[in-house]
Amino acid sequence: MVLPAPAYPVLGVVYLARNISQLGPQFIRSICWALGVAISTITPLVALTFKYQNRMITSIIDTTLPRLAKVKILGIGIQTWSTMFLTMGESSLLVSIIMGEVFKKEKTKGLFQSVLTKDSVQIGPLAKITDNGMIKVSSTEDRIQQQRQQHHKVWDKASSSSSHYGQRMGLWLVTLPLNFIPVAGPIAFCYINGKARSHYVHRRYFDMKEMTAQEREEWIKTRKSQYTTFGIIAQGLELLPFIGILFGFTNTIGAALWAADLERQQYELRNKKLRQKATAEAGDNGPSV
Repeated sequence: MVLPAPAYPVLGVVYLARNISQLGPQFIRSICWALGVAISTITPLVALTFKYQNRMITSIIDTTLPRLAKVKILGIGIQTWSTMFLTMGESSLLVSIIMGEVFKKEKTKGLFQSVLTKDSVQIGPLAKITDNGMIKVSSTEDRIQQQRQQHHKVWDKASSSSSHYGQRMGLWLVTLPLNFIPVAGPIAFCYINGKARSHYVHRRYFDMKEMTAQEREEWIKTRKSQYTTFGIIAQGLELLPFIGILFGFTNTIGAALWAADLERQQYELRNKKLRQKATAEAGDNGPSV
């Protein structure tokens, strides 16, 4: 059963807590090293910039939104909250730049696949229900033809991950000033960046299913709200200082758990297609009157 998308980032945390010893010492060392880099990077950044940024944001709010300046949430002024979100965004951006290559290696090559393997999930061809209600399963011939058509795009595929990483960092940098805006700013920041990453949540899964660009777009389009919600929540979790680096791993686990549930749904469709084909063949081979 496929759960609502917001459940999978949480399930990723639970899965890591229960299975961290089975993910291997190399992965554990990577997490510890990543957390060490995050702490050593964020601590001086907060110490050096928080005070001055708080003064600047306080001045802006007092000048442009004097009524809002008196608002407090949990006993903390809105100016301080805005400064905290801005500093968290800066810290996460800096850590992402430093750790980007480590993330890419750990996520795409090992972690996603290890979760699917542990859950005994075998990725099969794409199965979908057509407009007329029939089930269509991508055949081997279709995939061979697809590979021939995309053979000349090998370099583009190899460099797509780096391009995506650069685009995300650029979008993050451009939207970072939104955190100057109290309350709505951080929400908009998470929404924009979370929505942008929604197309890449299951890139590894789509590669394993050998889906074409058109098939990927159609898949995401039919589940647009789910991918957007997942991306926003994942983005918000990774924005947290110090532990945000850890959520980068758990979000990948959550995406893999989601893919596992989706693939079980795909498995049922493929089996249903086989039963329909067997029934049709039995009817064709039946005795004639």
